[in-house]
Parts: sequence; structure tokens; C-alpha cells
Amino acid sequence: MMNKFEKQLEKWNNGVLRGAQAKLAKRLHVSTATVALWATGKRHPSKGYLNQLEHIFNLDTYEVSRLFIPSSYIQTNFIEKTQGLHDSINAQNTYSTDRKSYNFQTINSVMLPFFIHLPPQLPLYQETQVSEWWALPRRAAQGAQFLIRAGETDLPAPQAEDVLFIAPTFEWISGCTMLVRKGEKYLVRQIKKQANGLKWKKHEQEYTSVSASAKPIGIVVRRITNTIF
Repeated sequence: MMNKFEKQLEKWNNGVLRGAQAKLAKRLHVSTATVALWATGKRHPSKGYLNQLEHIFNLDTYEVSRLFIPSSYIQTNFIEKTQGLHDSINAQNTYSTDRKSYNFQTINSVMLPFFIHLPPQLPLYQETQVSEWWALPRRAAQGAQFLIRAGETDLPAPQAEDVLFIAPTFEWISGCTMLVRKGEKYLVRQIKKQANGLKWKKHEQEYTSVSASAKPIGIVVRRITNTIF
């Protein structure tokens, strides 16, 4: 079974996996053995090569980074270190993702990483930064690719206990509530394009000009309220 990187290689090589590693190695001026190590997950490309792969594969930063995350997200040694989806006395009440034998193959479902403490370089992250994984129907996820606790942004109580579903984007989108990074802080802002430029507002405040140092991280596509951690 091919992993994500191999599937992308096959697609890039006109639907043929054979010879794709050598072709990419030549394009990047590295050895075929190096690309083979990437394909097996024994080594990950450096930031410089990731940037080149964005252009070669015509993917954004987030999509390229996902090529090198293991296909089997749930790993025994990882589950033992992280909180399950919920605590349960009775085994029949546990979600399938709480079980080490879980094999995530359902095409109508998605598995989303949940961050209690936000990684500094979202949407890039490492599995060690994931608090837990949520398995959801694809329709319920609404395009989200990761989940965050609202308290890690500047949302006040009681909103701080909400869970936000984030669909990554690097563009400002008018009419949406967005996750934004400004310096080392994450903010949640409502975005609106007006005649005098792009504006945002915090909570119920008036719209003001978007800070020049702010960068969009994603759109809030769903919010779960009254969540207790």
C-alpha cells in the first residue's frame, strides 16, 4: 500500500510510480537513496527541500508537510502518552480511536489532530504536539484539517472552552471568522472587505484595519461550545 508521498510521486509522474523517485532526485540534485528514505519515512526532507517540493508538486506548505506524516496516525507508543477522546469506565462506551487496534480506513470519515497548546508554526506541526486525535464524519468536519482549543487564542471566557475546527488558508477571506497569527500570538477575528480596505473586528468591537504584521492561518468552519477539559 502506497503512502501519501508515494501517491503524490505517482500523480506527479503522470500516474506511474516506477522511476518517479529517480526523476525527483534528479530534479532536486540529490541521490535516489535520499528520496527513497523520504518515501519509507526513515528520513524527512529539510525545510529547503520542502519549499522546492511545493513548487514541483504545485502544493501549498501545509499539503507538502502532510506528505511526510505517517499514514497510520494512531501509534501505540503515541496513544499511551496522550489523552483519549474521553474517559470511560465501560469499554463499550469508548470511541474506536481510543483502541490501539483501530485501523482508520473509512473514506467517509476523517481523523483530525487536536492541539491544546498551539504549535508555533501552524499549519505545520509534529505528532508530538498533538494532544489527541478526533475521528469524525467527513461531512461534520466541513473541510477542517485540525482542531484547537479557543482558549489558546484571545477569545475570552466562556468562549475559551470552545473547540474550533480550522480549515487552513493563507489568504484573507471576507465574511469569515479566521484564525490569525500576529507575532507569537494567535487571534480569532471576523474579516470584512470594505471600500477603504480589509478590516477585522474582535468579538463585538468595531471593525478596524487589519494589522500589517498579521498572517491568516485558517478559517473557523465549525465551533463546539460548552466543552469541558
